[in-house]
Amino acid sequence: MKGENDQKLNLCLTCRRRLLTCVCSYLQPFETNSRFIILMHPMEFKKEKVGTGRFTHLILKNSEIIVDIGFDQNKRFLEVLADQTYQTVILYPGEETIDLSHAGSLQKLSSKPLQFIVIDGTWPCAKKMMKLTTSLHTLPRVSFDTQRISEFTVKHQPMPGCLSTVESIHQVIIDLNKLGKESSCGLEDNLMVVFRKTVQQQIDLANDPERQGYRKKPYRPSSQRKISKKWQSRLLFFKNSDE
Repeated sequence: MKGENDQKLNLCLTCRRRLLTCVCSYLQPFETNSRFIILMHPMEFKKEKVGTGRFTHLILKNSEIIVDIGFDQNKRFLEVLADQTYQTVILYPGEETIDLSHAGSLQKLSSKPLQFIVIDGTWPCAKKMMKLTTSLHTLPRVSFDTQRISEFTVKHQPMPGCLSTVESIHQVIIDLNKLGKESSCGLEDNLMVVFRKTVQQQIDLANDPERQGYRKKPYRPSSQRKISKKWQSRLLFFKNSDE
């Protein structure tokens, strides 16, 4: 039987989290009509502690993770773009977006199932990935209106409405249900159950005085941390409902 020290050191081969914080027992995978292609930055894939994109993929059966920075030469990504089974869109802001929060968006969508391209990385990394992958620039962009406040309390969010990968996809599935494009019957809520579990794990570990980690100062909620002025000029994954 493995002790706690072994659990801290060893990784679960499924969720890629340490055995002590493995979330596999909480995962309840389900099918969706839409397909979600998660473009993951290598730093997110290798180093991220919470890894929302990774467990989102494990919950959504009709999803895939592709790891790279610029994807124009990525063979698998090009195969995904060429798949005519789906109408491919990207979850990214822009001047002209299809707002999934409104019924009128159905007029801008085809009868095909949707294939969502979702960029998974820190805000600066995501912006770089979008810039380098020119084949994404011409895809229809989708967004949503929401008053949700991110529950990713262990990370900075520049302003209300900025959501993590898993929160964004959760909102998209909710909106797709309202549009009649999905019928997940509440199964999407498992995304948030696992997300909240992983966030609480990080808070508990950060507050543990006996745990030696990278933190030199006690854990502080994100609401008590400074927000860089650079956020004002960064592109974000949401549509401001006040616009």
